[in-house]
Amino acid sequence: MVDFFSAFPTEAACEYHLIRVRWPEGMMCKGCGKTDFYPRVSTRRVYQCRNCLRFNPPTAGTIFHKTRVPLQRWFLAIFLIASDKRGYSALLLARQIGVDYDTAWAMLQRIRHAMAKRDAQYQLSESVEMDELFIGAPTEGRKRGRGTDQTPVLVAVSFLTSKRDAEYVGFARLQAVKQIDTATVVQFAKTVIEQGSTVRTDGLPVYPALETHGFRHEPHVIKRRKAHRILPHVHTFISNLRAFVIGTYHGSGEKHLQQYLDEFCYRFNRRRHQDELFDRLLRACLEKEEMPLSVLTR
Repeated sequence: MVDFFSAFPTEAACEYHLIRVRWPEGMMCKGCGKTDFYPRVSTRRVYQCRNCLRFNPPTAGTIFHKTRVPLQRWFLAIFLIASDKRGYSALLLARQIGVDYDTAWAMLQRIRHAMAKRDAQYQLSESVEMDELFIGAPTEGRKRGRGTDQTPVLVAVSFLTSKRDAEYVGFARLQAVKQIDTATVVQFAKTVIEQGSTVRTDGLPVYPALETHGFRHEPHVIKRRKAHRILPHVHTFISNLRAFVIGTYHGSGEKHLQQYLDEFCYRFNRRRHQDELFDRLLRACLEKEEMPLSVLTR
């Protein structure tokens, strides 16, 4: 926190950093493409182009545009979310940055959408483990897991094999779905896994269809063998995910579950870059288009 406020002591410092990160070669006018501007307008967060006289807000096209929350509080929210691997609830974030609950919730949702957009640019490759889990409270009087009203989530985790045949976890992707069937599994695999990759799964009948859609399928019937020994990487990931959803959010509704999954996945996929998480997440937020509250709550 001391380092944060040393780097961003004022609103102006945050604005200048945003401009430097977004335009390393200098802010460009959206009208003529020039980089020559008059000094910042004192009453508004805009810069007027000396060439075409167009007013350019540096936050246009980002999640920061047209919000009443100061940039310094946005930056602090991004810093807290990026630096705490357990994740932040809206209630805790509201207390930490000094805004009301609804504002903190909307900020979190916008940041999570930016996270999801960035991760969607990449696919898992080579060797991947795939499995499913069920999130939510089980229907009273019914069993847990498959066949319940809990929300199913498809999980894919890539791994690498060293020269000594030791396996190391790579990256992960998550998707909340309506049901676990062949069509859903195939569509998920096509979206998050590169064609030609090897997909290791359990013996559920929905997975063999992967062979006919450009993947090498490696099934393992679990039976009495413990699943965490057959699919170790995906099961370790699932254990951490459950702790994240239950511990930080005390469960979550189906409506916004995907956003929580996106947040967990984004942070997991960058776990080896802790020192760069703030700038990485800030860049993701700068690339996100403006998003009205109505989109976040539908």
